[in-house]
Amino acid sequence: MLTKYQSLCYRIFGKRAAKSSQVEYIKRALEKSFMEVRPEAYISFAWMNGTMGAIAGIIIVILYLLVLPRFISLPPKLLAVVIPSPILLAALAYFITMMIPESKANRRKKDIDVKLPYALNFIAAMATAGITPAEIFKNLAEQPVYGEVHKEAAWIYRDIAIFNIDIITALRNAANRTPSIKFQEFLQGAITTITSGGDLKRYFLVKAEECMRENRRLQKEFLETLGVLAESYVTVVVAAPLFLIILFSVMLSFSTGGGTSSPLVLYLIAFVMLPISHLGFALAIQSMSPEV
Repeated sequence: MLTKYQSLCYRIFGKRAAKSSQVEYIKRALEKSFMEVRPEAYISFAWMNGTMGAIAGIIIVILYLLVLPRFISLPPKLLAVVIPSPILLAALAYFITMMIPESKANRRKKDIDVKLPYALNFIAAMATAGITPAEIFKNLAEQPVYGEVHKEAAWIYRDIAIFNIDIITALRNAANRTPSIKFQEFLQGAITTITSGGDLKRYFLVKAEECMRENRRLQKEFLETLGVLAESYVTVVVAAPLFLIILFSVMLSFSTGGGTSSPLVLYLIAFVMLPISHLGFALAIQSMSPEV
């Protein structure tokens, strides 16, 4: 579903965007991110954003050269930044727009990888009860607790129930569409098991146990890494700043004159070094955490 702005972009650039070399790339990215937008429409959207960025840059240049000098004196050195601003803003707006689907796909990948072991336990339990694969994915699609996995299951069941696609083709489409390598491997294994006449229930049970083992290993590694980070945090963020503050305070107390730099160093430690250190550790832990 396109917004009014995206519809306008598509009307302006749609025909040219359909011939763009970026169509296949953006199509894959949109599928993985579950963004229901046609690739040529999204490319048109990116081109329009780039055009708007260029217009904004031109306005900045006009203001700098013709309007602002009447009121304030501007440093000539800023010309090196202002003059290329139309190109820079256009490129920035275009590339940020083109990166959005890939960024959403990466977030979906992380969510799928985290929730997959628990979703596979659900699938294995349903298979043990003798429920057919199509009904298993239908029931999984009704469980939002499994995050992006339940959306993948909803699309699989949609292909089967609405588009009347056979289970093997639906699973193959899902494997090609998902951003998660783990979920892709699971679906490909299910396809192989079905086509070879294997025991699908046993495959689900084995895969669920394998994923839970892998999940426990990752959780253990994360806890060990968290312990190392905790020790580093105490050393770098707690002990080191205290040592520096005491050191510079003593140096300042014994200073006989001209010691104006020591208070500045103390301010830098308290208001720059400490916040940046805390933020750095928080971002590091967040990026390493197996939880979303």
